[in-house]
Formats: sequence, C-alpha cells, structure tokens
Amino acid sequence: MNRKGIRLIVACLLLMLAVAGIVEIQRTKGQHPLESRNAAQTIHSQPPFRTAVVDLTFRGRSLNQGEVYLTETGRRIEYIDAVNGRRREDFERDVTTLGRRASTDRFTLIFDGRRLYTVRDEGGTGVALVTDLGESFDSPVWPDAPMEELGLPGIKIEEDEVLGRPCQVYTLSTTTGLQKYWVWNGLTLRSERHLGPASDVNESWEEAVRIEEDTAIAPGLFSPPADVTFQPVTETATQQHSHRTIAPWQRLGPEKPF
Repeated sequence: MNRKGIRLIVACLLLMLAVAGIVEIQRTKGQHPLESRNAAQTIHSQPPFRTAVVDLTFRGRSLNQGEVYLTETGRRIEYIDAVNGRRREDFERDVTTLGRRASTDRFTLIFDGRRLYTVRDEGGTGVALVTDLGESFDSPVWPDAPMEELGLPGIKIEEDEVLGRPCQVYTLSTTTGLQKYWVWNGLTLRSERHLGPASDVNESWEEAVRIEEDTAIAPGLFSPPADVTFQPVTETATQQHSHRTIAPWQRLGPEKPF
C-alpha cells in the first residue's frame, strides 16, 4: 500500500479511537468503572458457540492519480476456542505493485489465553514477537468488530445475511470514505473499505466463504511453533490499557491483518 493510503487509514483509525474515547467518557459519567465495563461486556457475556473456524477471502487495491498502483489478494483462516479463551489467525496475501508480482506475505496470530504470539513474514523478512497480556486480560476472543465494540456515533445499522448467518451491517460514512462491516455474534464475516478520493482511492473487500461451528480444533494450533524464537515485548501502561479497550484481533481492516 502506498504512503498516502497508509496515512488515510491511520487518520481514520485515530478518529475512530478519539470519538470512542469521548463517547466512553460521556457514557461513564456518574458510573463506577466496574459498572461501565460490565455493561459494555454484557452483549458478549456468553459465547455464541463453543468453537468456530472461519475461512475468508480478501482482495484490495490502491490507485495513484487514477492508475492502479497496488493490488492484493489473500486468505484468512480464524480458529476460535470461545470456551477456553483462545484464538488463532493465519493470513496470507499476494501483493502486486505496478503490475508486477512483488511478494507473498504471511502472518500468524496466536492467543493462548494469556500470551499473544505474532509471526510476520513480509517479503522474506520475518519478525516473531510474544506479549504477556496478563491474567487480568479478560476480553472475549470471538468479537472482532470495531464498529460494534467502539459504539461510535453516526453509524447506520441494517440487517443482512452472510452464509445464512443473520448479521448486523454497520456503515460509517465520513469525509475520508466509507466502511461497512457485516457482524454475526460479534464476529466480522464481511467488510468493505473505500478510503480517499476516486483518483487515489484505497479499497478492500473481505468475505467469509466457510464457517464451521462447534467443530474440533487441534489443541496444538493454539501453541506457538517450536521452531520459532519469539522476542518478548514489554508493554507500557498505555499499551496495556489500549489492549483492554481494543483487543489485538479487532478487525481494523483486511489490509491490516492484526
């Protein structure tokens, strides 16, 4: 993705977080902090399934002065153990720049209930990190829809279906573009993003093509690969608070795996 597209996405995310912070302050006036947190989590207090495997396909493109600058196609598989609070995502994409096959990027996220492992291989350059989120981290592992979790004002909500699952469709239209998320039980099954002017637009689409509920998932999938050395990450107090507000697997856009 070009630098202009990245700046647009970052600006949009910062706006979302800033508005969410204002809404949260207004919502919690006169409330005990625990009352506010419990109220926010009520919608997802009970797992809608024991386990789920979701297979999604992805495509995206970036334009520069009306010409296609970059295209992406890929696939994401999510493994969710809602009962034991574990999650894994495997994401792979082919990136083409100016009509030439540039690279294949691969990403893996594993949350074992306390520690978050991430492995990134972008164009042959790999980085493996592990973050201890602590025993107090209690965000459910299946919700990943930022529109629903942040409760932003000005969102249009409709109803639709994806693979027979009833979804709430959240649409946010701003001066920087349009974002839509199809959400089933807190889980994003489809999304669209169109950011920037027509001549320099950054667009992405992601949609589930397979969903398996209450299926057996091999326990080893939630353990880090033994042949990878992970570098520990020490979080600041601000980063720890951020992870309690927005879990690391929140779907902030297909082009940002996690």
